[in-house]
Amino acid sequence: MSLITLSNLTKVYTETASDVVAVDSVQLTLEAGEFAALVGPSGCGKTTLLNLIGGLDRPTAGSVVVSGTDLSTLSDADLVRFRLEHIGFVFQAYNLIPVLTALENTVFILELQGVAAAERNRRGMELLDAVGLADKAHHRPAQLSGGQQQRVAVARALASKPAFVLADEPTANLDSKSASTLLDIMLDLNRTEGTLFLFSTHDPRVVDRARRTFHLEDGRVLREERKS
Repeated sequence: MSLITLSNLTKVYTETASDVVAVDSVQLTLEAGEFAALVGPSGCGKTTLLNLIGGLDRPTAGSVVVSGTDLSTLSDADLVRFRLEHIGFVFQAYNLIPVLTALENTVFILELQGVAAAERNRRGMELLDAVGLADKAHHRPAQLSGGQQQRVAVARALASKPAFVLADEPTANLDSKSASTLLDIMLDLNRTEGTLFLFSTHDPRVVDRARRTFHLEDGRVLREERKS
């Protein structure tokens, strides 16, 4: 069974004078352990598609099925719980909590899940070590560089051992060296943790590392490329 299955997925925004079709009848499947990217020009529907897959937005038509669960059948409360338990997110803007340390940010989702302090701190330190930041565990975001903050965000996304991680332009605010370091870390975690990563990106460095690439234009997947 595919981990993620999109069937005729469509999102139409009607707030403007004329309807805007942001995602248009997309069909694709993703398996566990993949490292894939959605690419295309600005406004092509990448972020909207990522948000639909992550249950942050609801489709106008079609379905998103994750591990056999059709997200459209879930209530808002159940969808929040599903995201909490199954999906990791990495955003362009980091979205770390300023008053929390790197370790506290990393394990915040585990605290929401009711995981005991000793276990969540063990998992948090394990992940901070994996992203090369064990020595920064007690630093707050303002004491970290942009690249380091994004690495904390990756650790946070993986803390609950999600089925997959959605990364929306995660390298956009990083310098070249930090971006390459972050991507190498994510690729290594993909291999060691077996977690599916799906990116929305303009960055050719992400595309170079992706094993599947979906090219979008006007809300449609025009073509797919695979690497062995």
